[in-house]
Amino acid sequence: MSFVTDVLSPGGGVMLLPFVRLVIGCLLVLIMTMFVAGVARLHMAILTVLSSGLLVSLSFFESEYKKARARAEMSSGGGAPPAGTTTTGKGKEANKTD
Repeated sequence: MSFVTDVLSPGGGVMLLPFVRLVIGCLLVLIMTMFVAGVARLHMAILTVLSSGLLVSLSFFESEYKKARARAEMSSGGGAPPAGTTTTGKGKEANKTD
């Protein structure tokens, strides 16, 4: 399949994360340069904080996405069962004690 169809498929936008990170990084460098040059200092300071927060949130999202994907692959790939589940096939009734 082509790159465009991969990106437009559900969950395909994750492939664009490195590109988005690069664009936000360039924006951050540009904003900090304008701040140092003295162009609208207050606005550039606020935009620097917002751009930095966006980079941090993007990194947090990517790490959580990788964790969730690893958990999903582990549970569907025949690995160890998730914590709190039984392998007897009886479900919750096997864990009850009266």
